[in-house]
Order: sequence, then structure tokens, then C-alpha cells
Amino acid sequence: MRHFDTQTLETDLHRLDLHFASLRLRQPRVVERLARSIEQDGQLVPVVAVAEETRSWVLIDGYLRIEALRLLSRDTAWVERWDCPLSQALLMVLVRVQARTWEALEEGALIRELMQRFELSQREVARQTGRDVSWVNRRLSLVQDLPEALFAAICRGELSTWAATRVLAPLARANTEHAERLLGALQREPLTTRELHTWYHHYQKANRLKRERMLAQPRLFCQALQTQSRHQSARVLRAGPEGAWLAELKRLTQRLRALHRQLPLVFAQGLETPALQPAWIEMKTVVQDLDQTLTKVNANDRPGDTSRDCRPAPPGHPDPQDRPAAEGLAQQRAPGDTPASTASRGGGGGDANASSGTDQRGLCAL
Repeated sequence: MRHFDTQTLETDLHRLDLHFASLRLRQPRVVERLARSIEQDGQLVPVVAVAEETRSWVLIDGYLRIEALRLLSRDTAWVERWDCPLSQALLMVLVRVQARTWEALEEGALIRELMQRFELSQREVARQTGRDVSWVNRRLSLVQDLPEALFAAICRGELSTWAATRVLAPLARANTEHAERLLGALQREPLTTRELHTWYHHYQKANRLKRERMLAQPRLFCQALQTQSRHQSARVLRAGPEGAWLAELKRLTQRLRALHRQLPLVFAQGLETPALQPAWIEMKTVVQDLDQTLTKVNANDRPGDTSRDCRPAPPGHPDPQDRPAAEGLAQQRAPGDTPASTASRGGGGGDANASSGTDQRGLCAL
């Protein structure tokens, strides 16, 4: 890169030729911050311009600062004038580190300008900017296949860089008409980044008829998806973990049936399947463990089944602590309160039988 003379001076804004304004992205928030900074501390960083034969100064870098100055109704700006050819100045901008990092699209647009207007090759641009050819090619690919209407919308701030590079640029390479229709719909009814990502995900899997409906009303399509998602969330919440378990069980059943139908093909005679047998054994072990666990859960969790507690424990029962011993029951009775005495006080056999049943129910309750 050849050296050149520079000079910093204050000049009127109307002398600056904003020739490359169409290559720069509009960023209103950044301009507002710059305006507040300039109003408080003055213009700390001069803009860069190159003098042309027409005596106008072509602005190379500092378009956001010029916009901030105009927002403050200023008439002059501090300019660093470079005494060099315009092509060399553009190359220098790619090399220098400015106060604001350029977007990749802006760098690609500047490289395209250098190649088209000054007939520089990618290798020459890479050599003079200290980059490799792959970097130049990646930046150039961002804008090379981008329709002019789409690039203009990005520069005007109507479309984010992410939406352009991740959705509209790939769509334009595949189907320019669809990209233009989507751009028109987004200009009428903008979508958030998440909504556009979801829209593009469904577009890739949709057939031709569904794509036409999606392009006609992207906003309505996203709203329908959101409504469907809310209803699905409500169904899952209403069903609870039991419903989720049942749904997963049905899916597994369908997959096992599909595996069953594929058995004759996979295990055809003469085919070696050494890797399939261990996988099936592992699968079968998991199913058996699940079945045993489910059996235990059902055996230990039967609501309302209290009849087992009333039965006498078998001899040598390992867990008799839930039933009181006979000595304890005898101590809890009042003196003279035995089954025989109770029957004699009642004076009738029927009463004795009822008392005996009452004692049995009390035993069960204990």
C-alpha cells in the first residue's frame, strides 16, 4: 500500500459527495448515540474524504457521523482529506480500524465496488488489504447474488443483516421470485427474527401449494403456528405426565411394529447381523426391567384395598410390626372386659355375635 499525504480541516457539509451512501447500512440508534456524543464533546473523529477533479470531496468513511451532524443541524464537519486515488482510499478503508466495525455486508459491497469500478481482482484486493483470498470471496459472496432491491432494503434499515444473510439471500439464490415476494410482504408486515426463522424452517419442508400460501401471508402463517403451539401446550398441561407417558408408549409401540415388519428383510437368510443381536438384547433387557418395575408399582399401590390388613399374618411372617401383639390388646381392655363377660352382660347370643364382630372390626382398624 503506497503512502500518501493527509490533511485535517473543517469544511462545509455541502462540499462532501456522499457517493457511497448506498453501500452503507442505516443504523438510527447508532446515529442518535453519535449525535449525543458530538453535542456533548464535539466531533472527536474526523470523517475521511478524497478530493476529486470536480473539486468535490468524495466521502470514504464517516457516513454515520455526517448523518449525526445533520441531525444536530450542523453545517460543517472535520474532514481528514487523503491525497490519493479513490481506489487506494477504498482499499485503505478496509485495512484501517475505525471507531465502528463495519458489517460484513458493507465490506462485501465495497469489495464489489472495487472489482466492478476499478477492475481489481479478488487476489489484488486481498493483497492490498492484507487479507487472504478466502476472506475476500466470503465477503463478496454475501452481496454477489443479492438482488438490488433486497440490498437497498437492508441499507435502508428495513431488513436486518441476519434476515438477509440467513433467509433471503439463500432464498434468492434458489428462487428469486419467492425472495422478492417475501421481501414485499416483510415490508408491509415485518416479522421478528424468531418468527422469520420459524417461517423459513417450515418453508424448506413445504410443498409448492403450501409455499404459495406462506408467501402470500407470512404474518398469518406465523400467527396460526403460535395458536397451534398454545393449544398443544394446553393439551399437554391438561394431560399431565400420565398423558405424556401414554403418548410416548404409543409411539414406541408403532416403532416396534415397524421393526417387526422389517424383520424378513433385515434378517434375510445369508445376511450377517452381528451388531443387531446385542442391540436387541439390550432393548429386551430394558423392556423387562420396565415391566418388573411396573408390576411392583401396581402391587404396592392399590387404593382402597384394605382387606389384606384384616387377615391374620401367616406363621413366620417377616413383617408383623403393623399388627399389635395379643398382650398389648389384653392390657388395653378394662378389668373384667373379656369376650365372655361382655356376652353375659348383653344377655343374648345375638349380642355376643355382634360384639365379636365389633372386636374384629376394631382389630382391623388397629
